[in-house]
Amino acid sequence: MPDPYQQDMTQLNQTLSSIGTQIADFKSSSAEKQTEFGARLQDIEQKMVNISGRRSANDGATDSNVVTAQVVAADGITGFRAGMKSTGQISCKVGVRAAITNPNKGVTGSTSYPTGPQRDGAGIRGIPQPRLSLLDMLPVVPVTSATYEFVRLDGYINGAAYQKQEGDEKAEGSMPTKMERAEIATIATWIPASLQVLQDNEQLQGQIDTLMSVGVRQKLEAELINGEGGPGEILGFKKQATAAGITTGKPADRIGSALTDLKADGWNPNVIVMNPRDWFAIESERAEGGDGQYVIGTPRDPAPPSLWGTPVVVTNGMPQGEALILDTTVAALLDRQEVTVEASRHDGDNFKRNLVTILAELRAGLAVFAPTATRLVTLGTAAAQGKSSM
Repeated sequence: MPDPYQQDMTQLNQTLSSIGTQIADFKSSSAEKQTEFGARLQDIEQKMVNISGRRSANDGATDSNVVTAQVVAADGITGFRAGMKSTGQISCKVGVRAAITNPNKGVTGSTSYPTGPQRDGAGIRGIPQPRLSLLDMLPVVPVTSATYEFVRLDGYINGAAYQKQEGDEKAEGSMPTKMERAEIATIATWIPASLQVLQDNEQLQGQIDTLMSVGVRQKLEAELINGEGGPGEILGFKKQATAAGITTGKPADRIGSALTDLKADGWNPNVIVMNPRDWFAIESERAEGGDGQYVIGTPRDPAPPSLWGTPVVVTNGMPQGEALILDTTVAALLDRQEVTVEASRHDGDNFKRNLVTILAELRAGLAVFAPTATRLVTLGTAAAQGKSSM
């Protein structure tokens, strides 16, 4: 009778033998597949080398596809050849430079991509915008008409005196006045622009508005100083000011003498208006007969624009070689219409041509209630200037 234990052992040995045969077959098959895959990789690599060689011969390139070269030479591929199941992530240190580049920025063989330029977000730069300080210094009187009438006091005499005896006639003063009229002038400018350029550049219209509004205010400041008067024009300070009549001394001394004359007449001058070049000539003056030190401040620490305790307004509207001294309490800037900027397509054939007319405009005038409270000083030439006593 067969032994059951012996039969079980025989079956177990047969099973183990079959498993061993299957493992051997699997190993043989895997080795063959790995060998086959390795051969394919070598074939691909060789083809890439051949393609690279042909391309180099055609255009002299030495790195026609640096991304492929780094993938073939990567450690991950080497590991895969050795039997790894996956390569993992392969990093190409050349990045995208050799694959996709800006136009004319990459190496030979790179793919260019049309990159748009970055536009300066600040819009138009380099627009000169001098400080309009004279407009800031003058009192403003709102007006509602095309002309402004006012009473002008000119030549006031203080006649106050003792009444020595009872019944004596008291002293008489003099307050000559007359009615004057100031014109309200319109100052404006316009420029054309295409509708497309305004639509496609959202900051452009704001830049144009700023430029044009600055322009009309600069013109107003210049006319407040130099205006000739007449219908529709401003009669400026220079035409109404009293001549200082000072012909000797350095510019600072002449201005000091005019300030003193105004104060002696009872006025309170609080503004000196000068051209930037004249002011620089004063602030850059050096002491004579010494070590060449600056009289007013230094280039590193310049003094604020001021002479004899009176602020100096520096503006290009003031002609070179002259200075105005004002008591601004007896003058006024007449404001009929503040600066407005408008854009319209209803101008000529703008609608048919897709054009826009941009207009900047203001209306203003000047009232000088007492011309004797102003002085026009001639600064003279360097040869005519004496020594400064400041």
